[in-house]
Amino acid sequence: MHRFLTFMAACLFLGLPGPALASDAIFPAGGTVGLAPPGAMTRADSFAGFQDSAESASILIVEFPAEAYAELASMFGSEKLAAVVTIDAPVESLKLAGDIDALLAAGSQTQQGIEYRKWVMIAGGAETTAMVTVQIPSTSKAYPDAQVLEALQSLSFQPRGSLEDEIAGLPFTLVERADFRAIRTLAGSGLIMTDGPKDVVADASQPLVIVASSLGSNPVIGTLDEDQRMQLALNAMQGLNFKDFQADATDIEEDGDVVITGTGTNPDGQKMMLRQIMRFANSGHVRTVCIFTAEQDVSGRCDEVGQAVVLKGDSESAAPEE
Repeated sequence: MHRFLTFMAACLFLGLPGPALASDAIFPAGGTVGLAPPGAMTRADSFAGFQDSAESASILIVEFPAEAYAELASMFGSEKLAAVVTIDAPVESLKLAGDIDALLAAGSQTQQGIEYRKWVMIAGGAETTAMVTVQIPSTSKAYPDAQVLEALQSLSFQPRGSLEDEIAGLPFTLVERADFRAIRTLAGSGLIMTDGPKDVVADASQPLVIVASSLGSNPVIGTLDEDQRMQLALNAMQGLNFKDFQADATDIEEDGDVVITGTGTNPDGQKMMLRQIMRFANSGHVRTVCIFTAEQDVSGRCDEVGQAVVLKGDSESAAPEE
């Protein structure tokens, strides 16, 4: 039932004083999940979580429906977790304050030639399941293991606010929704929309629209030429992991948007249409991905959304089209 949400989680974490009190928790991006960040980490601007840019350290928080806990927990005993972290020790079962059940995996991962210490924890609340990923370069001495564990043990939940408040807190402005209905925000940096009555879409019965910004600021983005932008957009499209993905058409528009249309097979063996509009700003990008069947064909509405979304706080962001 929550295959899509689990897929997004994969797409797209003794010696010190006792655990921090829940009252010390900070709830980034107006979400329901918070914790007391360790060391010099502060609330991140471009995703739900915390970061220490000087140390290249981060904590990413992703929220799922409460009932997704069981499926996510099953990942901790399978090869799926190996794609996220190389486990160095047995998975731990934890009981956090407020009688919250949690599972914690610790290990390492190498990305772009850099080795990171990594922790991944899931916690089950009454209304929300949290997945928290901590990533710290192995060369950093700023965050001892005990300090990271203390921060994770401080995790707590608060009642969910309105969806519109969460949308207002995203790092982009959604100028046009093209009659799609917002379902939920994702990791404080993305939004899922659909057209239909279902809030959990685990099949092809309703089209899905995902608007997501890049995590963090990357000044290199502003220097990319057209070929490099196209390659970045193609890599992102292939990262959706649809079986037999094929890009049928690619285009770079006058305003710099990269548009890719393709097809792929979903986990149920159904052929899906995929359309992505990636917009670039000075130090980041935001992409709109639409997933639908040929019969649904929401390509035009997808473009309306994707060509009007604007990253906040970047003077080089493209202005929305009239």
